[in-house]
Amino acid sequence: MWCGRTGEVPVGSHERTLEERMTSACAMPQRAAAWLLLLMVTMIFIAFSPGVAEASDPPHWSSSTVTTDCTTPCHIPHHAAGDGLTASAGNVNLCQSCHSPSGAAGDLPINSSDVAIPGTQGTSHAFDVAAVNSPLGTQEPENPAMQLRVMGGNVVCSTCHNQHSAAASFGGHPRVSLAKQVTAFGSTGPVTSGGIFNGSTGVWYLVEIVTAGNQTSARFRYSKDNGTSWFPTAPATLGAGIDVTLDSGVNISFGTGSFSVGERWEFSASWPFLRSALDSSANDTGDAYCRDCHRSWVMDHDTVRTYDGNFKSHPVGVALDANGMGYDRSVPLDGNGAPQGAAGEDSNPTNDLLLDSGGFVQCLTCHGVHYVDSNTLTVDGP
Repeated sequence: MWCGRTGEVPVGSHERTLEERMTSACAMPQRAAAWLLLLMVTMIFIAFSPGVAEASDPPHWSSSTVTTDCTTPCHIPHHAAGDGLTASAGNVNLCQSCHSPSGAAGDLPINSSDVAIPGTQGTSHAFDVAAVNSPLGTQEPENPAMQLRVMGGNVVCSTCHNQHSAAASFGGHPRVSLAKQVTAFGSTGPVTSGGIFNGSTGVWYLVEIVTAGNQTSARFRYSKDNGTSWFPTAPATLGAGIDVTLDSGVNISFGTGSFSVGERWEFSASWPFLRSALDSSANDTGDAYCRDCHRSWVMDHDTVRTYDGNFKSHPVGVALDANGMGYDRSVPLDGNGAPQGAAGEDSNPTNDLLLDSGGFVQCLTCHGVHYVDSNTLTVDGP
């Protein structure tokens, strides 16, 4: 088949034969097709190779019990129920397909019945509700990434959360999940995960017993890519015990009992998948997260003290005693009345009033987002 344009015949002494012209004209599209095929094969290999793409694209981590990749369980390439080739119609339905008591993220369920109705009920920030609510003073976000994900005029899970990024730089409270035994080789002792995760992004940990023993004599190794590679480098192993350090602030403890060779436990450690950085610093210069949609309630101590006929709100974006009046405490009190961080404080960290890294009062100093019951005597969250 002729691949070039008709009538193209070089002039002069370098005129080529028909065969040469056909070979030259066909070469470029053939090379382009070869490169395209190579690119497609490479993309497919990356997408479906364990330990390559998943670990860098949370929550697309495939563990020994959870398979999460390009088509499982969120996306379907053909005949998808939702926009974005999603397996469920609607962003909230898609998230709840895992974040339900029986779902893959059953330890972090978010039910529609949890949605807060101010002054009435609820333990979670509202979702699948109108972004603009005049009586409550809410507005559409100005952050472009968040604004893009106001769907049908509603705030949904992905308005605030980025399911493909769990970045430490955006802040929030990191979480280490409970260690779950995923094999049954006869071990009788439990493994408990703990610590304060400080890695740059989320990861699965897989713990495997290498030398049988009890809670002090057994030896183990751990992996962060579902067993493709192991720490420490063989033949080295780690000894069982209490608060044995792994990395990134994470540790594990071995409870009383026996531990069999090959027994495995897994758990994850991650940041909270935020769409943008949490509120920080002053109102006019710092990052705005809650202060974006709720910006009509954002005011400092000067605005609060100036009566103009409008409703007022507690100052945010300012430090304690920013007004110089001397009636703010230097340190917030704990739920039992003792100064936070001092002797005598209670043992419930979920009722602490936390300032931002610069010592400023922010929305989340007093308010929670999920799993909060407005009772300082109870422990919030799973």
